[in-house]
Amino acid sequence: MKKYIAFYFILLYSCKPIEPVEFKEIKNVRLSTLSDNQLKISADIILDNPNKVKITVTKLNLDILADGIPLVYINDNLSKNLDGENESTLNITGDIDVKNLEKFLNNRGIALLLGSENPSLKFKGTIEAKAYGIREIINIDFSLNNFKDLVR
Repeated sequence: MKKYIAFYFILLYSCKPIEPVEFKEIKNVRLSTLSDNQLKISADIILDNPNKVKITVTKLNLDILADGIPLVYINDNLSKNLDGENESTLNITGDIDVKNLEKFLNNRGIALLLGSENPSLKFKGTIEAKAYGIREIINIDFSLNNFKDLVR
């Protein structure tokens, strides 16, 4: 009987539930142009996986807004593994909507050139991750408060 109690005690305390993956920050935001006059934005999303097991990121839905004007919409199906008990980087790239960029520059362009305002760049969306068939949604709500930091 003592063997069974010890066995159930070990099972009870050895099985730890999957903890949610935590969104940390967004780094290395960069603008780039391509040879065919397209603008792209790229960034690194830092995620922290507190679990001992690998978790797979399967979907990314992200809007990038400049003072409320949507500049980029990223909707990707991914297959990126997040190592256990570690911070991982998820690299993203998206096309900038030139019409909305023009709208933003018409509203705020002169103030940007004169340096009198610091517009914000907002990242808002979700990341879907899976472990052992359990789906988890990670919310992203991050602001880069100084747009000038983006232009290097």
